[in-house]
Amino acid sequence: MTKYLTRLFYLGDRYHGSQHQPELKTVQGELIQAVTDWSGEHHSTQTTQFSGRTDRGVHSVGQLVMIETNEQLNIDKINRYLPDDIILWASIEAPLNFAPRYDVLMRHYRYYLDKSWATLNLGAVKKAASLLIGSNDFNELAKPDSGRNTVTTILNISVFDHDDIYYLDIYGTRFLWKLVRKLVSLLIEIGTGKIRLDMIDSILSEQRVLASGIKPAPPENLVLIETIVPFKMKLSKYAIKLIQKKLNDQLNQYRRSVITLNNIIDYFSVPSSISQHSTNSQRHSDF
Repeated sequence: MTKYLTRLFYLGDRYHGSQHQPELKTVQGELIQAVTDWSGEHHSTQTTQFSGRTDRGVHSVGQLVMIETNEQLNIDKINRYLPDDIILWASIEAPLNFAPRYDVLMRHYRYYLDKSWATLNLGAVKKAASLLIGSNDFNELAKPDSGRNTVTTILNISVFDHDDIYYLDIYGTRFLWKLVRKLVSLLIEIGTGKIRLDMIDSILSEQRVLASGIKPAPPENLVLIETIVPFKMKLSKYAIKLIQKKLNDQLNQYRRSVITLNNIIDYFSVPSSISQHSTNSQRHSDF
C-alpha cells in the first residue's frame, strides 16, 4: 500500500474532537468512512492517521493526515463522501518511514481574540508570553492524560494587535490536551491583573496558583493553522473553492443568527414587551 500525506480543513463545531471515538461523531471517524467508501478497502485509525488531535469545537486549516491505500489517491473524489465542513485540500506521497505524529517540524495554533483584549495590560501579556517560551513542564496547564509526559517545548508565542484585530500565534513541537486554551486563559488572567507575572515560575514548577486551576478558554476561537513539514504538497483548486464556499455560507448563517439572537435579547430587555406578550396570551386564552 502507498502512503500519502494530506492537508485537512474542518470546522469543529459538530464533532466530538478530531480523534476517533467509538459511538461518537468525530473528524477522524468521518474521514475513515469516506476513504473506505471511496476506495472499497477497509480503513481504520492505522491507515488514516492524524498527526495530532484537536479538542471538541476546535477548527483546522492545515491538519496533517496520512492515508495508506492501494488506490491512486484522489482527494477530490474522497471529498464527495465527506460532510461539507471536512475537506481534504492538498496531498503528496509520503517520504519513506515518515510518522505523522513524530516527524513533523512543529505545530502552529492561532487563537482569535475579541475586542475586550484592548482593555488588558498587553505589555504584561507579552512579557508573560515570553516567559512561557521554552521547554517546561506544563502539567498545571494541561488536562490529565493517562500519565502522558507533560514536558514539552513552546517555540514562540506572539501577540498580534493592530486595528482592533487581536490574536495569539503559538508554535510548539507538540501540544498537550487543552494546553493552548489554558495558555490563553492564563494570559488573560495576567492581563487583568488576577495573576501576577512572578506566578508563572510557580505554575511551571507545578504549583497551583488558583484553587480552581486554570480553566481552558472557549474552543470555537482556536484554529490549528498548520502541522509544519519540510516539503510542498500539491493543492486542489477545486477543494479550496469548496472551503471558501463553506466558510462564506457559514458566516452568512452566523450573521442571520446574530440578528435573531440580538432581537430576542432586546425583547426580554424591555419589560413592556413581556407584559404585552402576557396580555395577548391571556386574550387568546379567553377565546
